[in-house]
Amino acid sequence: MSDQRRISAASGAPLLRVRGVSVTYGVQRSIADILARRPGGAIVALDDVDLDVDAGEIVAVVGESGSGKTTLARVITGLIKAESGVVEVEGEGPNDWRSVGMVFQDPYETLDPKRTLGEFVAEGLEAQGLPMDRIDASLEAAELRPASAYRDRVPEELSGGQRQRAVIAGALALNPKLVIADEPVSMLDVSMRAQILALIERLRREQGIAWLFITHDLSLAWAISDRVVVLYLGAVLEEGTAEQVLRNPSHPYTRALLAALPSTDPRAAGTHSLAAGEIPQGAAPSGCRFRNRCAHAVEACASARPPLEAAPSGAAGHRVACFRAAELPAAASVARHAPGGATPSGGA
Repeated sequence: MSDQRRISAASGAPLLRVRGVSVTYGVQRSIADILARRPGGAIVALDDVDLDVDAGEIVAVVGESGSGKTTLARVITGLIKAESGVVEVEGEGPNDWRSVGMVFQDPYETLDPKRTLGEFVAEGLEAQGLPMDRIDASLEAAELRPASAYRDRVPEELSGGQRQRAVIAGALALNPKLVIADEPVSMLDVSMRAQILALIERLRREQGIAWLFITHDLSLAWAISDRVVVLYLGAVLEEGTAEQVLRNPSHPYTRALLAALPSTDPRAAGTHSLAAGEIPQGAAPSGCRFRNRCAHAVEACASARPPLEAAPSGAAGHRVACFRAAELPAAASVARHAPGGATPSGGA
């Protein structure tokens, strides 16, 4: 646990506090719906989501595409307004987001091809009324050194990794206490992924920056995070430390995600598939969000949404939303799929 997170935990107040956040997207009506005068449908992207991030902490939000991860990131940064719920940073509402930075998945889309890196970083500073003398410091903090060699370059002169560092520099210029990183390494090769993860860890260690790391890759969550939040169809199904969630998963969905990871164990051959079916489109099922794909679902799973409560492990902070979590067999059968052999970044 980082020193900054210890301070936050001692004060009892998280840096980021999300409570009861819900977002619904309207579905455009078809011609048949219009002619039949049927009302338009709606998709629930987030449903009563709670989330905390402490100062200096790295929290990974994991789940398949369509789980609501990016919507959550956009709500926190103020790009989308939640229909209900509260989002606070240091106890304040979304009136001043200087303390929150954002790193998007695709640096090719984030950077304007006609603008230099210096101009890109300056844009955020100008918008927030901050001094321009932070440009070089931000580039160098993102390991684009010396800044003078990169300040006047345009994106086409950079590699993919350098472009993502430039995007990170833009976030750092605002002197953030929290950075939301939405799939920040998914477009990079393996070696560059490791370098960007190391940069994120260094910025957390040296500057005390907290990170909300959005990813579908549980291996990355294991490598970088202190805690993991499992999101599915807009609902939190499991949360806890990386060790708790990825070594001792309690929810069938978490286990399915882990079982889908590649394994070098020959006994695991043929098990690398996710739960039956695909993530539903349109309205979410009643009760447990995952019940239509879950081999352990019973009638009760359809009638009520299971609360997020203490997991059978009994470990502090490990919570799961599953009526049958205590009845499921031990997770040893999926432990061989857990990413990596070492403890995670925040595991100590």
